[in-house]
Amino acid sequence: MEIGAPRGSGSLNGLRDAAVRLWTRDLGTAAARDVAGATRLLLAIVSLDFPFRFGAGNAIWSNPEQIALAGYMLIAAGTLFGRFISWKLDVHLRPVAWSADQLICLLMLLAYPQAIGLYLPFVIFALGVSLGRSRVVWVALDYLLFAAIILFHNRLAGIMPGIGAASDEALRLQFTLVTLVAAAILAFRASQAGAAVGDRWNEELLDAGIQARTFPMAGIATKLSERFGTSEMLICWQREVDRIPECYRFSDGELSNVELDPALLERMLAPDASGEGFIRDSESGSALVDAKLRLGPAVRTIPAGFLPAPETAAGGNVAALPIRTGALTGYIYLLDFPRISELMLSQVAAASRAVSATLDRYLMFEAWRERAFANARLDLSRDMHDSVLQTLGGLRMQVASLIKDKDLPVAARTKRLESLQSIIAAEQACLRELVTDANLPIGEKIDLASHLAQRAELLSRQWAITCTLTTDPAALWVSPDVAVEVEFLVREAVSNAVQHAKSSSVNVVAALRDDALFVTLKSDGATVLASGTGASGVEGVKSQSLTRRLNALNGRAYADPMERGVLLSIRIPLEAMVDVPTADR
Repeated sequence: MEIGAPRGSGSLNGLRDAAVRLWTRDLGTAAARDVAGATRLLLAIVSLDFPFRFGAGNAIWSNPEQIALAGYMLIAAGTLFGRFISWKLDVHLRPVAWSADQLICLLMLLAYPQAIGLYLPFVIFALGVSLGRSRVVWVALDYLLFAAIILFHNRLAGIMPGIGAASDEALRLQFTLVTLVAAAILAFRASQAGAAVGDRWNEELLDAGIQARTFPMAGIATKLSERFGTSEMLICWQREVDRIPECYRFSDGELSNVELDPALLERMLAPDASGEGFIRDSESGSALVDAKLRLGPAVRTIPAGFLPAPETAAGGNVAALPIRTGALTGYIYLLDFPRISELMLSQVAAASRAVSATLDRYLMFEAWRERAFANARLDLSRDMHDSVLQTLGGLRMQVASLIKDKDLPVAARTKRLESLQSIIAAEQACLRELVTDANLPIGEKIDLASHLAQRAELLSRQWAITCTLTTDPAALWVSPDVAVEVEFLVREAVSNAVQHAKSSSVNVVAALRDDALFVTLKSDGATVLASGTGASGVEGVKSQSLTRRLNALNGRAYADPMERGVLLSIRIPLEAMVDVPTADR
């Protein structure tokens, strides 16, 4: 009994994978181009009737049209398979194929005006499929050329004996079919061009919202003015937090606040029950409303009174763009709007969605920035809190020692008090340096070794212990975030060793190896370990603050007991860390 895939399935899968690799071997080639090449070759083969003429002697070369079709077939085959041979051949053959599409279509129109099934596929391919003629301008120029050939067909037949004359009915039908095909393709290409313009405008609007450092309504109003050619607009909105309506006027490129009656503001925030965009004729009161119906927009009457009296009296068309975001709702009113049409209404609806998306994205980034500021302030205040508390803890122990030692001479007491004073001054300098390091530009590197050397010397004086430092290499260049967190890690570990394990000596070793920072702290004193391993990979360490800092650095640590004291080992990856850009302060 065999278990697994049936025999032969492996070879079939291999053939399929090989075919897929062959199809996509040329990087950057779209499948649409391959389909166009295959269609070009099929048209040539069918028109030449090559399969049925094979073996019929030289009948295939009986007239110039057949010779031209044979050449076109060779070009089509070369274009389709040339990319598998050489990319240079592919590049050179494509323009040749585009020109051949146009020439063979002209030949079919001239040589076979009565054969609709022969010339019409070439017209459709040349105008709509050939990738060299994809723009509206090229389609229009090709149509004009084809139309001229049809209109002057009989005159050309008189000049060129090889072209036979055609009846007026055949030419009229030929002109009608070519015109219908060209009109359909032009309409499709024009809609694509219009959509591309709208997409480009939407992208510019989104970029303006992302780059804005303040509420981007002025930039949005400027873009709307450029889009629709209106220089006057009223903008009103209310935030979901306070529900206080606000109204602004945009005029000649400037945005200014407008004080309006609260009842009018409420009416401006809900001019129509549907809540959709519309374009209103001020004279008749009728409006074209984006009703989201399958049959298109709806026409209904929207009563006046949702605009201030001066704007209502001025008349003119008014376009209303609803604003719908998670934290803000409102309307933008484009005054003296150019005209009312379904096309303009669709553009208004698209602009409304783009404005809402821009504001939604801005508000999202603004919330992220505020959260980043809050987290940064919290981290900075926590670091300062820990620094001050640890300094005060060391000073408290030394002050308590001074109080107990009542027989200490005045000169020695004064010297120790001056030492405490210098510790406080040094700690003040460290706090200022902490703030400076936290505001360094992204990508800046600082020497961790110098920071740790300064911290080891200050810890020795602060706790009246021996704290030594060894680094390899001599300078440890890391990012400011890593330097600040590692310094606080060392500081807290030493403070815990002194306060809880009664250590009198701590040796710190720091080294850079394989894109990682290794820090080892060897302390004497009592052996104080916790059981179990935390989720962050911190084994045998009780301090929650140490665990939090290690989590922030994506680091791992473990503590091993010794005959006297503890060995704490820490590994912090440097390259694997994700740098989150700091928000502008």
